[in-house]
Amino acid sequence: MINRKAIAAFLAGAAVTTAQCSIPPGTLPTNIGYNFRAQVQNASRPEVHNKYLNFLEAGGGDKHLFIGPVGTPTYDLTLVDGVIHQQASGVRAVIGGEFSEIDHTTKLFTTGRSDPAAQFQPTYACNPDTGLLQIELRLVRWVGHPDGGFICVRHSFDGSHEFRYDPPGNTLIDPARECIRVTLVVIPTGTAPTTLSTVVTSTTASSSTSVAVISSASTSVSVTSTSAAPTSTSSSLPYTDQTANGWRYIGCAPEERWATDGAFRTLSGATTSSDTMTNEACLAFCAAGGFAYGGTEWSRECWCGNSYASTRQPATTLASLAKCNYRCTGNSGQFCGGDSWLSLYAKCPTGGPCQNAVFS
Repeated sequence: MINRKAIAAFLAGAAVTTAQCSIPPGTLPTNIGYNFRAQVQNASRPEVHNKYLNFLEAGGGDKHLFIGPVGTPTYDLTLVDGVIHQQASGVRAVIGGEFSEIDHTTKLFTTGRSDPAAQFQPTYACNPDTGLLQIELRLVRWVGHPDGGFICVRHSFDGSHEFRYDPPGNTLIDPARECIRVTLVVIPTGTAPTTLSTVVTSTTASSSTSVAVISSASTSVSVTSTSAAPTSTSSSLPYTDQTANGWRYIGCAPEERWATDGAFRTLSGATTSSDTMTNEACLAFCAAGGFAYGGTEWSRECWCGNSYASTRQPATTLASLAKCNYRCTGNSGQFCGGDSWLSLYAKCPTGGPCQNAVFS
């Protein structure tokens, strides 16, 4: 019988070996004091790869853990003695309940009760897609149980996946709902001790070579990449001029995390994401779908729609542009939104004026 978990693990391992980065020596502390999101990675499984952990309110103050579209994005996770916490709600990640006799997995969720915790060790690793240095959360143990095991996700409802614990040495699979082993990755949303900067070292008419430098108190890692020269003009302000492509820049619009009008996306017509995201690519995607508005966010996300709430209208102050300061994953010379801030563009009328908003 073919062991699908073994195949998935092999493919994931093969993907990781293509990454090129230097792993700093030493062991990372088990406390992360800055806020972060938890990203899910398994390069061999695109249905879950590079998605994010969401919270879904449950009874008694518990919060269940899902990959979207179910649940609410979490931006304020911390790590305390190896255990994931959300301080604002007083919950932490634990394992227990809903044990499956078919594949021997158990539910991973968050609660304020004293259930046995899921304990992790932060570890440096190479991103399987970009080759850049990242911090992963490796499961050490379900407290009170043998060391080891894995975090996995399995299909739940409305296209979502729920988080579960897969014990060490387990080879059982639920043929109806495979629990896919994944890696949790720290994506800082607060002030982190690691910074990312990009320096262009040489430029020609057709291409540019850039060096991304990740630095911390004791280490630095350089990764060199070459990409095609941008086809648009970079403004002196932190946005990319797309008027030549028929789109005008409106401003930096807030998403639900910063807005006060409810938990909904500023643009909700269509979305895509890519590690080669640029503003041109995003707006071409939105144009192909016939949308009037498009925008980039989180360096790699693209959102489209035909309208947006007046309460999400971007400000036209120079200071407001500072929120959309994340470099695009596909072109470090461009800005693709920010931490729940959308670089928002509108389609220009055919044959009509096409001018960016004026900021002062």
